[in-house]
Amino acid sequence: MITAKELFDKMLQENDECTSTEMMIAFAKLHVEEALKQAYIKAESRYYHSPERYVLCPIEEESIISAYSFDNIV
Repeated sequence: MITAKELFDKMLQENDECTSTEMMIAFAKLHVEEALKQAYIKAESRYYHSPERYVLCPIEEESIISAYSFDNIV
């Protein structure tokens, strides 16, 4: 995972006019995406009780990855 300093240096190399706000947004998006991926990797399928029996409900990667909208990071 890239550090804030590494991202800052990379973004300045690519565009020396980028703002600190743009850098903060990019950094937040990278880390939210990685956190959601790690949550999926560590998640376990859960059993839920139905009227007849317990049912295994597998966790879908996309449901976790898309759980937090990047539109919230602006």
